[in-house]
Amino acid sequence: MEKKMYQYKVFVCKDEKAVAIACAKALIKVVKNKPHGCLGLATGGTCIPVYEAMVDDCLKNKTSYHNIKTFNLDEYINLNPIYVHEGYRAYMNFRLFSKINIQFKNTHFPDYKQPSTYETLIKKNGGLDVQIISLGHNGHIAYNEPGSSLDSITRVITLTPSTIKANSRFFENNQKMVPRKAVSMGIKSILDARKVIVIITGIGKAEAFKHILKNHYDPQWPCSSVIFHKDVEIYVDAKTAKVAGYK
Repeated sequence: MEKKMYQYKVFVCKDEKAVAIACAKALIKVVKNKPHGCLGLATGGTCIPVYEAMVDDCLKNKTSYHNIKTFNLDEYINLNPIYVHEGYRAYMNFRLFSKINIQFKNTHFPDYKQPSTYETLIKKNGGLDVQIISLGHNGHIAYNEPGSSLDSITRVITLTPSTIKANSRFFENNQKMVPRKAVSMGIKSILDARKVIVIITGIGKAEAFKHILKNHYDPQWPCSSVIFHKDVEIYVDAKTAKVAGYK
Protein backbone atom coordinates (compact mmCIF):
# COMPACT_ATOMS: atom_id res chain seq x y z
CA MET A 1 0.00 0.00 0.00
CA GLU A 2 1.37 3.40 -0.98
CA LYS A 3 1.96 5.78 1.92
CA LYS A 4 0.08 9.07 1.99
CA MET A 5 2.14 12.21 1.43
CA TYR A 6 1.49 15.51 3.20
CA GLN A 7 2.49 19.11 2.62
CA TYR A 8 5.10 20.44 5.04
CA LYS A 9 5.48 24.09 6.03
CA VAL A 10 8.72 25.91 5.21
CA PHE A 11 9.83 28.97 7.15
CA VAL A 12 12.76 30.84 5.59
CA CYS A 13 14.64 32.83 8.22
CA LYS A 14 17.18 35.61 7.70
CA ASP A 15 20.15 33.69 9.07
CA GLU A 16 21.13 30.82 11.35
CA LYS A 17 20.46 32.83 14.51
CA ALA A 18 16.94 33.62 13.31
CA VAL A 19 16.39 29.91 12.57
CA ALA A 20 17.43 29.00 16.12
CA ILE A 21 15.12 31.60 17.68
CA ALA A 22 12.16 30.46 15.54
CA CYS A 23 12.74 26.80 16.44
CA ALA A 24 13.09 27.62 20.13
CA LYS A 25 9.79 29.52 20.03
CA ALA A 26 8.09 26.50 18.44
CA LEU A 27 9.37 24.20 21.19
CA ILE A 28 8.52 26.69 23.94
CA LYS A 29 4.98 26.91 22.57
CA VAL A 30 4.59 23.14 23.04
CA VAL A 31 5.94 23.39 26.60
CA LYS A 32 3.51 26.15 27.51
CA ASN A 33 0.53 24.48 25.87
CA LYS A 34 1.27 21.12 27.47
CA PRO A 35 3.26 21.46 30.73
CA HIS A 36 3.33 17.65 31.16
CA GLY A 37 4.31 17.01 27.55
CA CYS A 38 7.15 15.10 25.89
CA LEU A 39 9.87 16.70 23.79
CA GLY A 40 12.00 14.74 21.35
CA LEU A 41 15.42 16.41 21.30
CA ALA A 42 18.51 16.34 19.10
CA THR A 43 22.16 17.27 19.49
CA GLY A 44 24.89 18.56 17.18
CA GLY A 45 26.12 22.04 16.32
CA THR A 46 22.85 23.02 14.65
CA CYS A 47 20.92 22.71 17.92
CA ILE A 48 23.30 24.66 20.18
CA PRO A 49 21.78 28.11 19.44
CA VAL A 50 18.28 26.62 19.78
CA TYR A 51 19.01 25.51 23.34
CA GLU A 52 20.72 28.82 24.11
CA ALA A 53 17.50 30.59 23.09
CA MET A 54 15.43 28.22 25.26
CA VAL A 55 17.66 28.86 28.26
CA ASP A 56 17.44 32.61 27.69
CA ASP A 57 13.64 32.39 27.58
CA CYS A 58 13.55 30.28 30.73
CA LEU A 59 15.58 32.87 32.62
CA LYS A 60 13.65 35.86 31.31
CA ASN A 61 10.12 34.49 31.14
CA LYS A 62 10.28 31.76 33.78
CA THR A 63 9.02 29.09 31.36
CA SER A 64 8.71 25.95 33.46
CA TYR A 65 10.04 22.52 32.43
CA HIS A 66 9.37 20.95 35.82
CA ASN A 67 6.94 18.35 34.49
CA ILE A 68 8.28 18.10 30.94
CA LYS A 69 9.83 14.83 29.81
CA THR A 70 12.51 14.64 27.12
CA PHE A 71 13.65 11.83 24.84
CA ASN A 72 16.85 12.29 22.87
CA LEU A 73 17.31 10.81 19.42
CA ASP A 74 20.57 8.99 19.94
CA GLU A 75 23.76 8.28 21.86
CA TYR A 76 27.24 7.06 21.02
CA ILE A 77 28.35 3.53 21.93
CA ASN A 78 31.82 2.83 23.37
CA LEU A 79 32.84 6.48 23.57
CA ASN A 80 36.50 6.87 24.58
CA PRO A 81 36.54 8.09 28.24
CA ILE A 82 38.76 11.06 27.35
CA TYR A 83 35.93 12.32 25.14
CA VAL A 84 33.09 11.66 27.57
CA HIS A 85 32.16 15.34 27.25
CA GLU A 86 31.25 14.66 23.60
CA GLY A 87 28.58 12.16 24.59
CA TYR A 88 25.04 13.32 23.96
CA ARG A 89 23.97 13.02 27.59
CA ALA A 90 26.87 15.32 28.53
CA TYR A 91 25.96 17.66 25.66
CA MET A 92 22.34 17.97 26.82
CA ASN A 93 23.26 18.34 30.49
CA PHE A 94 25.68 21.17 29.68
CA ARG A 95 23.66 22.94 26.97
CA LEU A 96 20.17 22.69 28.40
CA PHE A 97 19.23 20.46 31.32
CA SER A 98 21.51 22.07 33.92
CA LYS A 99 20.22 25.53 32.98
CA ILE A 100 16.45 25.01 33.14
CA ASN A 101 14.21 23.63 35.88
CA ILE A 102 13.74 20.19 34.36
CA GLN A 103 13.86 17.10 36.56
CA PHE A 104 16.87 14.99 35.64
CA LYS A 105 14.82 11.80 36.06
CA ASN A 106 12.57 12.99 33.22
CA THR A 107 15.39 13.18 30.66
CA HIS A 108 15.84 10.01 28.64
CA PHE A 109 18.30 8.49 26.17
CA PRO A 110 18.14 5.18 24.30
CA ASP A 111 19.92 2.19 25.84
CA TYR A 112 22.10 0.29 23.36
CA LYS A 113 21.71 -2.89 25.44
CA GLN A 114 17.91 -2.80 25.13
CA PRO A 115 17.18 -0.38 22.29
CA SER A 116 13.61 -1.45 21.49
CA THR A 117 12.46 -0.68 25.05
CA TYR A 118 12.78 3.02 24.14
CA GLU A 119 9.65 2.77 22.01
CA THR A 120 7.75 1.29 24.96
CA LEU A 121 9.00 4.02 27.31
CA ILE A 122 7.95 6.79 24.92
CA LYS A 123 4.47 5.28 24.48
CA LYS A 124 4.14 4.78 28.25
CA ASN A 125 4.68 8.52 28.65
CA GLY A 126 2.03 9.44 26.09
CA GLY A 127 4.17 9.70 22.96
CA LEU A 128 6.25 12.61 21.67
CA ASP A 129 4.40 15.89 21.25
CA VAL A 130 7.19 17.21 19.06
CA GLN A 131 10.45 15.83 17.64
CA ILE A 132 13.19 18.17 16.55
CA ILE A 133 15.66 16.92 13.92
CA SER A 134 18.55 18.32 11.92
CA LEU A 135 19.97 16.84 8.72
CA GLY A 136 23.29 15.21 8.00
CA HIS A 137 25.11 16.20 4.82
CA ASN A 138 24.12 12.82 3.39
CA GLY A 139 20.51 13.30 4.45
CA HIS A 140 20.62 11.18 7.58
CA ILE A 141 18.21 12.00 10.40
CA ALA A 142 19.32 10.97 13.87
CA TYR A 143 21.71 8.16 12.84
CA ASN A 144 19.41 6.71 10.21
CA GLU A 145 21.94 6.52 7.42
CA PRO A 146 21.12 6.18 3.69
CA GLY A 147 19.18 2.97 3.06
CA SER A 148 17.47 2.91 6.47
CA SER A 149 13.99 1.43 6.46
CA LEU A 150 10.89 3.57 6.87
CA ASP A 151 9.77 1.03 9.46
CA SER A 152 12.97 1.26 11.51
CA ILE A 153 12.71 1.76 15.27
CA THR A 154 15.35 2.39 17.94
CA ARG A 155 18.36 0.18 17.24
CA VAL A 156 22.15 -0.01 17.12
CA ILE A 157 23.60 1.53 13.96
CA THR A 158 27.06 1.43 12.37
CA LEU A 159 28.07 4.94 11.32
CA THR A 160 29.09 5.56 7.72
CA PRO A 161 32.57 6.89 6.85
CA SER A 162 31.06 10.24 5.82
CA THR A 163 29.35 10.65 9.19
CA ILE A 164 32.50 9.65 11.05
CA LYS A 165 34.44 12.24 9.04
CA ALA A 166 31.82 14.93 9.72
CA ASN A 167 31.79 14.16 13.46
CA SER A 168 35.58 14.15 13.76
CA ARG A 169 35.49 17.93 14.22
CA PHE A 170 34.31 17.22 17.78
CA PHE A 171 37.26 14.84 18.32
CA GLU A 172 40.15 17.13 17.38
CA ASN A 173 39.67 16.06 13.74
CA ASN A 174 40.86 12.57 14.66
CA GLN A 175 38.53 10.11 12.93
CA LYS A 176 40.02 7.21 14.89
CA MET A 177 38.51 8.64 18.07
CA VAL A 178 34.97 8.86 16.69
CA PRO A 179 32.80 5.93 17.87
CA ARG A 180 31.87 3.52 15.09
CA LYS A 181 28.42 2.77 16.48
CA ALA A 182 25.50 4.57 18.04
CA VAL A 183 22.05 3.70 19.33
CA SER A 184 19.43 5.73 17.50
CA MET A 185 15.71 6.18 17.18
CA GLY A 186 14.50 4.88 13.83
CA ILE A 187 12.64 6.70 11.08
CA LYS A 188 9.32 5.26 12.29
CA SER A 189 10.15 6.37 15.84
CA ILE A 190 10.65 9.93 14.60
CA LEU A 191 7.56 10.01 12.40
CA ASP A 192 5.42 8.72 15.28
CA ALA A 193 5.79 12.13 16.98
CA ARG A 194 2.73 14.39 16.74
CA LYS A 195 4.82 17.19 15.22
CA VAL A 196 8.25 17.17 13.55
CA ILE A 197 10.44 20.27 13.44
CA VAL A 198 13.31 20.20 10.93
CA ILE A 199 16.23 22.62 11.36
CA ILE A 200 18.37 23.27 8.28
CA THR A 201 21.31 25.66 8.54
CA GLY A 202 24.43 25.99 6.41
CA ILE A 203 24.76 25.51 2.66
CA GLY A 204 26.32 22.09 3.28
CA LYS A 205 22.79 20.90 4.08
CA ALA A 206 21.28 22.34 0.88
CA GLU A 207 21.54 19.06 -1.03
CA ALA A 208 19.63 17.24 1.69
CA PHE A 209 16.97 19.96 1.66
CA LYS A 210 16.67 19.55 -2.12
CA HIS A 211 15.67 15.93 -1.62
CA ILE A 212 12.83 16.95 0.68
CA LEU A 213 11.68 19.55 -1.84
CA LYS A 214 11.40 16.91 -4.55
CA ASN A 215 8.36 15.55 -2.67
CA HIS A 216 9.51 12.06 -3.55
CA TYR A 217 10.73 9.51 -1.04
CA ASP A 218 14.26 8.29 -1.70
CA PRO A 219 15.61 5.72 0.81
CA GLN A 220 19.11 6.95 0.02
CA TRP A 221 18.07 10.30 1.50
CA PRO A 222 16.35 9.44 4.82
CA CYS A 223 15.39 13.08 5.35
CA SER A 224 12.90 12.75 2.49
CA SER A 225 10.76 10.56 4.77
CA VAL A 226 9.30 13.68 6.41
CA ILE A 227 6.88 13.96 3.47
CA PHE A 228 4.91 11.14 5.11
CA HIS A 229 4.20 13.14 8.28
CA LYS A 230 1.10 15.33 8.46
CA ASP A 231 2.58 18.08 10.67
CA VAL A 232 6.11 19.09 9.67
CA GLU A 233 7.65 22.53 10.07
CA ILE A 234 10.97 23.21 8.31
CA TYR A 235 13.10 26.15 9.42
CA VAL A 236 15.91 27.09 7.03
CA ASP A 237 18.23 30.06 6.66
CA ALA A 238 17.79 32.21 3.55
CA LYS A 239 21.18 31.39 2.01
CA THR A 240 20.66 27.63 2.27
CA ALA A 241 17.10 27.92 0.94
CA LYS A 242 18.41 29.80 -2.09
CA VAL A 243 21.16 27.26 -2.80
CA ALA A 244 18.60 24.44 -2.53
CA GLY A 245 16.39 26.21 -5.07
CA TYR A 246 13.50 26.89 -2.71
CA LYS A 247 11.29 29.79 -3.81
